Order: sequence, then C-alpha cells, then structure tokens
Amino acid sequence: MFGLTSLEYFYVKFSLLMLKKVHLLAILLVLCSTSIVEAQSRKYKIRRETNRVISHYKGFAQGKFKPHYFASFNVNAMNYFGDLAPLNHAASTDISFTRPGFGGAVGYRFTPAMSFRAGLSWGRIKGDDFTSDPTDGASAPRYARNLSFRNDIKELQAGFEYYIMPASGGISMRTRMNAYVFLGVAVFHHEPKGKVPQYDYQANNTTTELAQSGEWVKLRPLGTEGQLLDGSSVKPYSQFQLSIPVAVGLRMALPGPFDAGIEFGYRFLFTDYIDDVSGAYVDLDRFDDPLARIMSDRSSELVAVWNEEQRADNLNIINYTYGSGDTYRINGDNGTGVDGSIRGNPDRNDMIFMTTIKITYLIYPKTAISSKMR
Repeated sequence: MFGLTSLEYFYVKFSLLMLKKVHLLAILLVLCSTSIVEAQSRKYKIRRETNRVISHYKGFAQGKFKPHYFASFNVNAMNYFGDLAPLNHAASTDISFTRPGFGGAVGYRFTPAMSFRAGLSWGRIKGDDFTSDPTDGASAPRYARNLSFRNDIKELQAGFEYYIMPASGGISMRTRMNAYVFLGVAVFHHEPKGKVPQYDYQANNTTTELAQSGEWVKLRPLGTEGQLLDGSSVKPYSQFQLSIPVAVGLRMALPGPFDAGIEFGYRFLFTDYIDDVSGAYVDLDRFDDPLARIMSDRSSELVAVWNEEQRADNLNIINYTYGSGDTYRINGDNGTGVDGSIRGNPDRNDMIFMTTIKITYLIYPKTAISSKMR
C-alpha cells in the first residue's frame, strides 16, 4: 500500500496502534492525577475548617461557660415541728413519722455560679401527742391533750441556686462535687385531717360506735377552735399558704449528663395551722356539730390514735358540767375543753423540714463542632 512493503506497512500500523495506547494512557494518568489533587485539596480544606472551628470553639473541653437547662426527679421526706411535737423546741420531731414524698423541677443555669429553678413536690407530715413523755413535766401536758393530725403538702416553689464553685467549660469538665444554697418562694396547699375515734368518750358512751369511726376527716371545715361559731374572734384559715424555702445542697457528677444530689431544706411558714392547733379551747357545749366537739378535745380517749395503744391510766379525767347544763369528760389538770384554756401556742408558727434526694439531667445546647462536622 502506497508503495510500502509488507514489513514497512506492518511497522507503520504497529506504531500507530502503540501511539493510540500511549495517548490513552496519558489521558488516564492526567485524569487520575487531577482526582488525587482534588481529593487532597478537599481533605486539607476540611482539616483547615475543623482546625478553625476548634480554635474558635469555647465549649466542653475548655473555654467559657455555656448556659444550659436541667431537669430533676426528686424523692423527699418531710418532718414537722409545731404544737404537736413531743417537746416545745425546734429540734423536737418524731422521726418515725417521716414518710416518703416525690417531686420534680426544671431549671436554667444562666451564669457560672447561679441557676434558676421551679418545681412541684408532694409530701406528708404527721404529729401525735402520744409521742410525748407522760412522766416528764414539760411534755406531760401534751400527752394529756392527746391531739393528732396528718397533712398532705402540695407545693409549687421557685427560686435561685448559688454554687460555691463556679462552672467553666461544659459537661465533660464540670466540677465533680459542688455545694450550693437555695432561696425562693413557695405556695402550697394543705388540709389537716384527724382520725375519728371509735366512741364518743366525751359523752362517756363506749357502747355506740361513731358512724365515721376510723375515718380521716378534714379538720378545717369543723372549726375545732371555734372558727365557725357565732361571735368568735378566731378566723378560719386558708388551704393555700405562702412559705419561704431555704436549703443547702450537694451535687455530684455522674457519668454522662447526669448529676446526683442531696438537699436539706427548711420552710418558713406564715401559718400556725398546719396541725389545726394554734390557740385556745372553746366550751364543748358550744358546738352544734357533735363531730366538731369530739375532734376539738381528745383528752378523754382511752387509746392512742396512731397505734391504738392503751393510754396512761393516771390521767385526771373528770366530768365537767357547763353553764348550759351539759356534762362532758375533759382533762381536769389542763382544763381541756373549757373556753380560753391553752390548746396551742399562737406566738410561734409551725415549721417544715424537707430532705430531698435528686437525680438531675443536664441539657446542654448542641455544640458548634457537631453542627460543622455533619
């Protein structure tokens, strides 16, 4: 072909074929090199961006404090001091009456040292004159009085926590152990109740059982200190009351976004009627409601309310005849059931102590790193 010999023609054809392959290989090498360069460029770009984010990030490992929310579940125990405590001082309370309660709270830590929180709680307090010592001169009058109650406290409280050691960084760098104080304001609902005795001991009737025997009845609607009697200077008290909660607490970091804590709190109350006892007795013959009369003075009962044990047999129970001619059994030493005789101490409000164990879940905002690395 074209004057070429067969050998020359074969050589030309082979050369053209090899040239095509070399050209194709060169194209492939260029494409691969371009891809590698682009991949390396993307890799270095991501690395530079990550380094830039880290250099500007002020989050968990180091940097400034990050505000965050939190939520807690609480198990609490309430103790009471008031007119039905065993002795007349604030340290006097019957630990055996402690009952578990529960609650929860949510809050926001807005500075390294301060948080705001609001929560709900429920707990029960109890008191019984039977816990007083009948042989002790200071507590014997309480034993003879023989009043008792229980009260379920439902509380809504809000206030501020101040931490001893300010926080810095985030969840992974929080202080392992921290103490705080709490101060707030609370509104609570209460309704003191008393257990109806089996018989009308005041009327010396131990054969006819009372219709509500053994039931827990609300004492406030009965007006046991004469609140509902015509011309009485004693006003009914409200179910809703205010208090000032004060507490000290200790928090310990757990693995992950959890804390455990214990808190010891005190409620400054503005009422003396948590136990339905505050002022003086009124004459038993003034009550129109027999149940109100029975629940106002229980000194003549033969058994204790809570454990139904036999009371002391040396109590000075007498028959007392009122001006109306009605006769009822009262305690002759203390004048119970007689108008104006001491039933409680109106000069000192009741107190509530609350111990709380809590588990707290910390809710931090999403980090800048996590949003950039998606």
